[in-house]
Amino acid sequence: MARSPFPPRWWLAPLLYGTVALAALGLVLGFSATAREVVARAVSMLVGALATPFILETVTAITGLVLVITINQWRLNREGDGWVYLAKTEPDADSVAAGADPATARLEAVVLTEAPDAALDLDGRLAMAEGYLELGLAREALHHLDRLSPAEQAHERARKARDQALAMLG
Repeated sequence: MARSPFPPRWWLAPLLYGTVALAALGLVLGFSATAREVVARAVSMLVGALATPFILETVTAITGLVLVITINQWRLNREGDGWVYLAKTEPDADSVAAGADPATARLEAVVLTEAPDAALDLDGRLAMAEGYLELGLAREALHHLDRLSPAEQAHERARKARDQALAMLG
């Protein structure tokens, strides 16, 4: 669950100041007829302006949008973002030859709530470099291959990809 960016009880001070301001306004309105007349005219002008067709529709649309975004943000803070990571469950050729699960069982992905460690995913990082090579982007492929550890660079696929990239650069 995501931590709230606000400190605990952040709402207490605005609530207190708002209550004091409303109480002060109530006292002024209770004792001054001029204040009541000014507030009545101001409210009447605001309601009249807000009731015009274009402004009313715009204010309603913006209020609805703000309400939807607020509810969604509250839900995200409470439940989390809901993103999951699907593990690749494709067996190698030896496993298939030895009688691995059928294709329908392999397609049932494992759901991970935490992101898999990218440093451990040599296959995925080599696939990125190979993808750059397929697009003819040898410099980008070499950049990805240079980020591999020395042990990973000794891997057969990494050596092939490096040779291909160097050949493309000439």
